[in-house]
Amino acid sequence: MAIERRDILRMIAAASVTPMFPFTARAAPGELYAAALREPDGTFAVALFSPETGIVMKSALPGRGHSCLRRPGRMQCVVFARRPGTFAVALDVNDRRAPVAFASSPGRHFYGHGAFSRDGRLLYTTENDYDDRRGVIGVRDVDAGYRLIGEFPSGGTGPHDIAMLPDGRTLVIANGGIETHPDFGRELLNLKTMAPSLVYIDAETGDLLESHSLPGHMHQLSIRHLAACADRAVVFGCQHKGAKNVTPNLVGFHRRGEDLELAEIPETANGRLKGYVGSVAADASGEIVAVTSPRGGVALYFDVSGRRFLRLTAFSDASGVAGRAGQRGFVLTSGSGRIAGTNGDGDQCLGAFDVAWDNHLTAIR
Repeated sequence: MAIERRDILRMIAAASVTPMFPFTARAAPGELYAAALREPDGTFAVALFSPETGIVMKSALPGRGHSCLRRPGRMQCVVFARRPGTFAVALDVNDRRAPVAFASSPGRHFYGHGAFSRDGRLLYTTENDYDDRRGVIGVRDVDAGYRLIGEFPSGGTGPHDIAMLPDGRTLVIANGGIETHPDFGRELLNLKTMAPSLVYIDAETGDLLESHSLPGHMHQLSIRHLAACADRAVVFGCQHKGAKNVTPNLVGFHRRGEDLELAEIPETANGRLKGYVGSVAADASGEIVAVTSPRGGVALYFDVSGRRFLRLTAFSDASGVAGRAGQRGFVLTSGSGRIAGTNGDGDQCLGAFDVAWDNHLTAIR
């Protein structure tokens, strides 16, 4: 039986926020990250952790979370339900106030990602209008409790990841091209007619500015995750839904006004992705990008300006990845609970926890 929206909100309101020991985020040393997780007993939560001190705060969730998103200029973050979930929770890192819960509208579900306006006053969420078979971008007023104040078409089917470009007005959206409906769980309903795209939309007007697709014979290469990088570049990661004996390159580059360009990846490295990119993140400079594959247990690194493959790191059940704030390199999380730090000089284990980290990781600071 599906959980009603009012029951989801009630469950979130009752969820506990648990500091692991006396702590305030302002006083925490060094880096701070947010990620969704699964507990050993099968329940779900979102956690903040520091590589220096471990998990410092957790909040229970009514279902599996997906990605977290930091609000610009504030020590606040939002965690979204995994598709086809309908809940999202906003946490205040400093004040320990009760989480603010909000839900998708009737007939909609979240895809697990969102993007803030540059001033942090609006939140844009990728959603499925499943009965009408169209992707939409919800627009929410943050200071009004994330109240929905509008929406516009995503420019395609199955909008998954979304980012605000540095101009503060243009949204880039990865439309996976896959039709789904909550009555059928996570079943893919249009494999033969998939139409993924990477689109740019004016956040103020909702106007479609550009739409780009891969060649027709690659229509089952679902564009799923992306990162906005230096010099107006976007790097995107794909998941292949076609024949198992076909192994297209899964990472691509784009800049407005150009065609999509798939990266040249050594065959052995591309094969290690197992047809699935789970996360994409840029480092603090925006010049290096990491992509992870939990199925392949690897992270691949790319130079953005040169559009070239750099190296591969083996990391079992690699899931989340985020650029380290103010320094070189990345932090990686694993579905097995491990956390690792990586830079151009090598990798270092930062700890292991008795949780399963979910697919994404976000740097809070």
